[in-house]
Amino acid sequence: MPTELWLSIVPPLAAIVMAIWTKQVIPSLLVGLWIGSLLYTGGIVESLNQTISYISGVLTDTGNLDVLLFLYAFSGMVALIQVSGGVQAFASLISKYIKGPNQTLLISWALLPITFMDCGFRVVAGGAIINPLAKRFNVAKERLAYMLNNSSSPVIVLIPMATTFIGYTTGVISKGMEAANIGGAPITLFLRSLPFHFFSYVSILIALLSLMPAFNFSRMKNLMKQNDGHKEKPQTKKSKQNHKYAFEFSEEMDGDKEHQEKADTAKDQMGVAMKGKEDHMKGMKMGMENEEPALKPRLLNLAVPILILIPLSFILMWESENPSRMMLSALILTIVASVGLYLLQGLKLKTIMDRFIKGGNKLMTTIIILVLAWPISDVSQDLGLTRLIEGTLAGTIKPVWIPLIVFVVTAAVTYFIGSSWGSWALMMPVAIPLAVSTGSSIPLVIAAVFSGGTFGDVTSPVSGMTAMSAGIANADHMKYVRAMTPYNMTAAALSAILFLGASFLFI
Repeated sequence: MPTELWLSIVPPLAAIVMAIWTKQVIPSLLVGLWIGSLLYTGGIVESLNQTISYISGVLTDTGNLDVLLFLYAFSGMVALIQVSGGVQAFASLISKYIKGPNQTLLISWALLPITFMDCGFRVVAGGAIINPLAKRFNVAKERLAYMLNNSSSPVIVLIPMATTFIGYTTGVISKGMEAANIGGAPITLFLRSLPFHFFSYVSILIALLSLMPAFNFSRMKNLMKQNDGHKEKPQTKKSKQNHKYAFEFSEEMDGDKEHQEKADTAKDQMGVAMKGKEDHMKGMKMGMENEEPALKPRLLNLAVPILILIPLSFILMWESENPSRMMLSALILTIVASVGLYLLQGLKLKTIMDRFIKGGNKLMTTIIILVLAWPISDVSQDLGLTRLIEGTLAGTIKPVWIPLIVFVVTAAVTYFIGSSWGSWALMMPVAIPLAVSTGSSIPLVIAAVFSGGTFGDVTSPVSGMTAMSAGIANADHMKYVRAMTPYNMTAAALSAILFLGASFLFI
């Protein structure tokens, strides 16, 4: 095996190491790409030109542009849903039926049909709805944060359409397929991987079981007892209850503008390290609270986009040879219909454009991650990554161990860098060729990458998702991390066993 082939692992490895060290994914990806270009060209000036060529190559590919445009437009549509008042209308309706703490926590799951489109939107919108109820029934803040966190990305990563995730996941799978030189539709491989997303299934089950006191770990039990000690009797008259909720919800929505950017959806995908002190994280306000609706809150403003987007995505993607383009087309048609609805209600076109652009810009960090991560896969292939895997790893690692190894490595990388999307983009172009060359199961390995990333996303102290959940629940960040870690570590251990067991069954 030529020694120079080992240089092919340097670009992604350099990006991973620097991301762990700096907790910043974008500069790490850029450095990794430049190092790969330097190894490929051998000269400083040539490497800079090659770096630009790799990036421009990504931007001129129509399939890549479909994914990038989908992400931007989807985030813009979420911003329009927020400003239309649909979420607030649902909040006022659902408050009438909540009678206790466990019902309050269950509502975080019942909100999935209206908040499933994006992880950040789910946590922020769900938290804004649930937080006043949690205060009324003395739900421990850390318990609320855990329920919000573990009902977000573990669930949304399983949904095969109408989410910001699906555009990204099919994009990284496509890059892995290119690296392995295999054909087919990325969405097909994603669908085949769904039964094996073990961390998502196990963590969801554990979160639901934690509603029963017997299934909670001691730290969370202590937090629950502390809250029980301060329990106040809730008002029983419905009119007073509704009035109180309306006041509290309004108060939640009226946050300090200084912290608005901390709710950016990009924090969820990017996993930027929250390096501030714990007291800075405590009680941190998130952006949804600052989104005052510009229209009278109506359930129609939330229902119409959902009821159009989901069936339209099914119809257009059915047997399509270009699912990414069809998802984008369904999204554009949904946005047009939603804008028409909001215009009829008196929302100004200037406001619509302003909120749409601001919403789209919230995912610019994620888009930049993709634009830099995809070329790292390209430069690694140019340096001989596929030949390296086929010539070395394929002969030394048994196929049954590949899914477990991929899960553990991806989970570790995500935990340290705090970015599920960053680790997926780094790991998938390596994992799929590894599965192909060793004869392992491709769907199982794809699921292992997504499961490892999801674990880090909801567990890492430096994950934007973790910070967002703690912030929207007004929980102390590190107290929450310590309370929820045993649950997610248990889920990760059980998932590792399931990956190994599935490997022996299906490989």
